[in-house]
Amino acid sequence: MTGLKEREIAVVVGGAGGIGSAIVRKLAADGFGVVCADRAPAPAADLVGTAEIDIADPVSVEAAMTGILDRHGRIDVLVNAAGIHLQKLVVDTEPGEWDRIQAVNARGPFLTCRAAAKPMMRARRGRIVNVTTRLGFGNPYSSAYMASKNALWGLTQCLAVELAGYGITVNAVAPGHVGPGTGMEKQFREKADKLGMSWEAFEAQVIKTIPVGRWCRPEDVAAAVSWVASPAASFVTGETINVTGGFVGYGMAPPLEARFTEGDAL
Repeated sequence: MTGLKEREIAVVVGGAGGIGSAIVRKLAADGFGVVCADRAPAPAADLVGTAEIDIADPVSVEAAMTGILDRHGRIDVLVNAAGIHLQKLVVDTEPGEWDRIQAVNARGPFLTCRAAAKPMMRARRGRIVNVTTRLGFGNPYSSAYMASKNALWGLTQCLAVELAGYGITVNAVAPGHVGPGTGMEKQFREKADKLGMSWEAFEAQVIKTIPVGRWCRPEDVAAAVSWVASPAASFVTGETINVTGGFVGYGMAPPLEARFTEGDAL
């Protein structure tokens, strides 16, 4: 292990969450000096620092990134792992709910990428990794979430081209069905309740849509993030790495989905 001053600094935004904490632990184990940037307490890991950040607030983002640079002198890797979800029919989704999803899932990464790209451009090297979702490309009852994650995919593509000449790669990692112990499991359990299904029956149906036959684990996502942040991926940019176990489309049976509704808008 190199000394702290020689370690590359990786900032994980949303590092206290289920997927984010796995990324924090993986990057720390791989020798990065990891800064967990979040509003919640950081996970137990070999961290070089933490930063309080509200990614929906431009002032908070600038202050957090400036503080990290002041303390560590560099940002080599930025991982955007923060995100929130909303499960509603589009006709039941309020404008304020839509705006909140966009502020956290789309504008937040724009703000963090903008702040981190500046020192990376000066150093003429860096890695940006955005955690999107495979489900964001075709998941009903998630219009606000889908729009935000597709916006993040587009941001990834644009920045990859803009920053390539500065030695900076920009990629996305898109998990599929991430299972037990995460916020996604909580959302799935809520959905099972709305469908009138037991958790066991719902879980079995979800796993049928995953060819490898199991949930995606946060550690699976973290491994992909670690790879695109490593020198091994220096010629990979503008890509989305799907971590889905072979999941290729929305697999819930239509008769069940027809029963999922808030029921008030019509």
